[in-house]
Amino acid sequence: MHNWLKVSATLLAGFLVASAPLTAKDEAKYKTAEPRHFDRAEGVELSPEFSDYLYAELRTQLQKTKIFAEVIGEGEVVDDVDAPASVVVTGTLTEYKKGNMVENRLVGFGAGRRSLKLTVNVARRSDKKVLETIQVHVKANPQWSDKILAVEAAKQIAHDVKDSLEHAPAS
Repeated sequence: MHNWLKVSATLLAGFLVASAPLTAKDEAKYKTAEPRHFDRAEGVELSPEFSDYLYAELRTQLQKTKIFAEVIGEGEVVDDVDAPASVVVTGTLTEYKKGNMVENRLVGFGAGRRSLKLTVNVARRSDKKVLETIQVHVKANPQWSDKILAVEAAKQIAHDVKDSLEHAPAS
């Protein structure tokens, strides 16, 4: 029985040591993120609902990155003490091509795909200093609905925001 206790204690100690770096890494780097509805450049013709789909999905995807303690709604108030560690995510839909379903099916290899280009700005909430400007280009099947296109765009935006902020110096 005595050996069993030694083995259990050793295993427990090893588990605690191994899991310690994981909890430190999972800590949020920023207090809050506030995504806003993206603007549209002239000539970008997507359904009016697309902006709402993108906004809602971007909130979800930014929360999944785990670099923000909280993702708040557009226009929500943040305490002054938290503002330096908070960001606002804005952007512009700069170009949209609706694609060609026939070309996509006949040619394949990416021909005829929908294309959406966005410029994303991540700014510190306290002084509005732009921390990152990211160019995002989403290519999608022309059969996809605007909702699915918004989901894919939000996933890519959140990934790129996380990647750029993780490699940026702490605020």
